[in-house]
Amino acid sequence: MKTLTLFLAAVGMFAGISAGAETGTAADQSACKPGGFKLLTFGTVEASGKAGASFNVLFDAANYRSNDFDSALRSAMSTWSTVSGSRWQYQFYGYLNGTPSSGDGQMEIAKGGYSFPSGVLATTLTSAIASTGQIVDSDTFFNPAVSFSANPGPGDFDFQTVALHEMGHGLGLDHNDGCYAVPTVMQSSIGAGVQRRSLFPPETAGVGYLYPGSGGVGTGGNGIAISPSAVSFSALAGGAAPPPQSLSLSVPAGMAWAASVSAGGNNWLSVTPASGTGPATLTVTVTVDGLSAGFYSAQIVVSAGGALSSATISLNLTGVNVTPATLSFSAVAGGAIPAPQNVSLTGGAGLGWRATISAAAASNWIALSSSAGNFPALVSVFVSPAGLAPGVYSAQITFSAGGVSRQVAVQLTVTGQPQIQASPAQISLAGPAASSVPLCASVTISGTNGAALDWSAASTASWLSVSPASGRSPSSLGLCVSAAGLAPGNYSTLVTVTASGPGGSQVITVAFTATPTVSINDGGVSNAASFAPSQPVAGGELLTIFGLNLASQTASAAGFPLPTDLGGARVLLGGIPARLIYVSPGQINLVAPAALADVAGSTTTLTVFNGLQASPAVRVAVATQAPGIFTLLSNGAGAGAVTHNDGTLVGRAAPLAPGEAFSVYVTGIGPLDRTLADGDPAPADPLARAINSVRLLLDGQDARVLFAGAAPGFAGLGQIVATAPNPLPQRFPEIVVQVAGTASNKVTAGGPTLLDVSPAVVRPGADATVILRGINLSPSSAVAAAGVTLPATFQQADWQTLQVTIPASLLAAPGALALAAIDPASPAEPSSNTVVLRVGSN
Repeated sequence: MKTLTLFLAAVGMFAGISAGAETGTAADQSACKPGGFKLLTFGTVEASGKAGASFNVLFDAANYRSNDFDSALRSAMSTWSTVSGSRWQYQFYGYLNGTPSSGDGQMEIAKGGYSFPSGVLATTLTSAIASTGQIVDSDTFFNPAVSFSANPGPGDFDFQTVALHEMGHGLGLDHNDGCYAVPTVMQSSIGAGVQRRSLFPPETAGVGYLYPGSGGVGTGGNGIAISPSAVSFSALAGGAAPPPQSLSLSVPAGMAWAASVSAGGNNWLSVTPASGTGPATLTVTVTVDGLSAGFYSAQIVVSAGGALSSATISLNLTGVNVTPATLSFSAVAGGAIPAPQNVSLTGGAGLGWRATISAAAASNWIALSSSAGNFPALVSVFVSPAGLAPGVYSAQITFSAGGVSRQVAVQLTVTGQPQIQASPAQISLAGPAASSVPLCASVTISGTNGAALDWSAASTASWLSVSPASGRSPSSLGLCVSAAGLAPGNYSTLVTVTASGPGGSQVITVAFTATPTVSINDGGVSNAASFAPSQPVAGGELLTIFGLNLASQTASAAGFPLPTDLGGARVLLGGIPARLIYVSPGQINLVAPAALADVAGSTTTLTVFNGLQASPAVRVAVATQAPGIFTLLSNGAGAGAVTHNDGTLVGRAAPLAPGEAFSVYVTGIGPLDRTLADGDPAPADPLARAINSVRLLLDGQDARVLFAGAAPGFAGLGQIVATAPNPLPQRFPEIVVQVAGTASNKVTAGGPTLLDVSPAVVRPGADATVILRGINLSPSSAVAAAGVTLPATFQQADWQTLQVTIPASLLAAPGALALAAIDPASPAEPSSNTVVLRVGSN
């Protein structure tokens, strides 16, 4: 798959949520705002909110219409649209048939439609104006491979929680890991079964920051007010509930009022009295029964005289954690005392705890450094084998606090003789198959309690060597794998270390994975726009590499500067680490180092590293410039990445007009009039312009070039702004870019473009009906094949399609048949690019 995402009229950012553990602290805190939130950034510009402070929202009709998911999405929209002190609004606008359209100024929510990295539950593409950060479009994609539920069980992910998170991205909030004491809605990861359907203080602060003003539940009217406006409780999970707290309600004398709890607090929060007249004192009570440790937040809402006032109630439920839950000691009867081991106690800061040892444990072999104290604490556990016969001794330590108890199991194994030990007892190694370079690991050989024992070691596997074959503890044993004669696959063997006398033996398990080698396809280094293989490369050009085992995972650069190591993959071009945009096992997208300009006219080497494995180096020619025009379907042909002056795409519905200004997006434009650091985005002020002469030809006519240089906010992407000739030769002119006489690939300005044909292979000697997918196709299109014009049926769905029957006369023998879309009603209109239909054998 050819992967390269372009954001033409605006800069964009993908943000989503992943499945996984929730640490709440492992993140850079430098971007945290005072309220505990972070803003999306576009290049170096922070989000500044969306004009109008609202999005019209469309749901995927096939998956989210008139069902529980529909209701969950509406609830998430309402949660963001009712934040006190913010004017932000999400408004339901209808149902979406097909895939989301970028740049339409609406939020479209769909199932699928995006290539999801491993572990990602959902993602939102938010686009903004490069210079201001003002959001102009957001679309959300849910991973169809994930088990979502509106009423999740332990193995499901809560659809409403993930939708609430993604809508936060849509209005401009980023992940806030490390900004707040506990995970909130905008935490970057979430576990199965977890529900967060109410906003936390960082979210309400963030939406109020971006969209200040009235909206949501009011802060009072007609003289109604609640004081204080926020109350917090703390307690231990599984322990006693904290004491109630009071709120002062100011209401005009004689005015009736009613108090209620928002949906997020139904199972833990209550308020009394629930109604009354005039001023009152409200008692707020929380319960912790059945609640897991975590942070809970809800609102007490009072309505009176048509007005509302609210107070935010939070509950920080701390767990009592005792780690580890088991301790194991070993000793020799009558021998040395083992080193003590520690138990870590955490819970509510300053809360007291006590420790007791089970009565079954003999008090003469186990002791604690302390039996009482306050959280947090570190308690040392001591054991002694003195007077104990060989055997296994067990005890249980109980730590109690606030009605909650936790146990630690302690086991002491007393042996009669020192035993041989090998550490680690399991070794896993991986390396390239057929490699002649040994891959080694070290094992520590020791005797229990530091005993000096003579030992010998042996293995029966021919691919594993053991050195030395014998020794005396403490010592080291080297294990080396030789993969020279191994094919790719998994191998394992046992190494037995045997002590002299009664010291026993220890078995070491050795596993080796012989991995396929890293290789670059023949002609696999290509221009990322034209995908033309085996062409010279230029400094600063966007390149695509195709091959096998180029990376061990799929990963995309998170921002600027672009990294030189992405997912464990690296590329050296001319000995210089290239800046990486995207890596996968079969493809890498990168920006060629600018320093290649110094060796233009010669050749250099390119090597891909997947971890410690390196591909054979390939030689590539180097040129001053290597222009290529990006295409809408990333196939190097057909409709190019051409936009009107307002940033919308040039296409059949919106063709170029004579004399209008338009932009063409390219790469390989050559040296610029200012130095840009590798991996950094091009500046908007001042613009970086191309040094060499740049021509833009439309059907052979020169367009007036207004600007040619680096596209602001991107690395490696070039932009040419020009004025179309007047008159234009044809509606969809053919475009070629020439830089200092070097020509790019040929594309069209909005012309018909084919992506593929299905089925891709047909049997010979029989009629075959196939479907061609594409864009910018005319409803009156036909299909040209081997000089024959074939009628076709046009359909507009997720893609434009042409259904055509190929007669058996054109499918007589195995081979390849080129197909192109043409418009008989407009014979002067250019035909599309071709796609190949394979004719197989019987």
